[in-house]
Amino acid sequence: MRRAEAGGLAVLAALLVVGLLGPACGGPSEEARIREVIETAAARAEKRDVEGLKGFLAADYEDGKGRDREATARLVAGYLQRYRGVVVHVLGARVGEIGPDGRASIEFEIALSHGAAEMLRRLIRWSGETYRLEAELRKDDRGDWRLVYADWDEIPLAGLFPESLAVLKELFPGL
Repeated sequence: MRRAEAGGLAVLAALLVVGLLGPACGGPSEEARIREVIETAAARAEKRDVEGLKGFLAADYEDGKGRDREATARLVAGYLQRYRGVVVHVLGARVGEIGPDGRASIEFEIALSHGAAEMLRRLIRWSGETYRLEAELRKDDRGDWRLVYADWDEIPLAGLFPESLAVLKELFPGL
């Protein structure tokens, strides 16, 4: 159950990732916006902003376990109530084709840790739990990205994207 809850937190981090930045004239590409939002979402998750994260889930959102928007928000809130000092490190991200219909797919990886585990990981170069998320996004009527589907799995370090492993090695040089 703990892994599912951590994955739920990861999903909501991803959700904010895709929804914070709206389109701007002459601004960054849609792919760049999606990548930038991933970082912002991680920061929001660390600040325990469940309502802010929930706002970026589409009304018809569903995850790989059949949870809707409300159930996913409850999953994340429960995780945050049990654990203090949650830290989300965004690792690699691969944005798929962004279609003319306002839909996009993204696959990205995170390392997640909390509380005393965060202190321990700094001392012994432990990277926490690592997850790969696959998500589908759609632009809403205002042009903001909303998460419509997400699924996640915990993966071992050996299964990470090469770019994710490079980020971890920057964070933990002895890895």
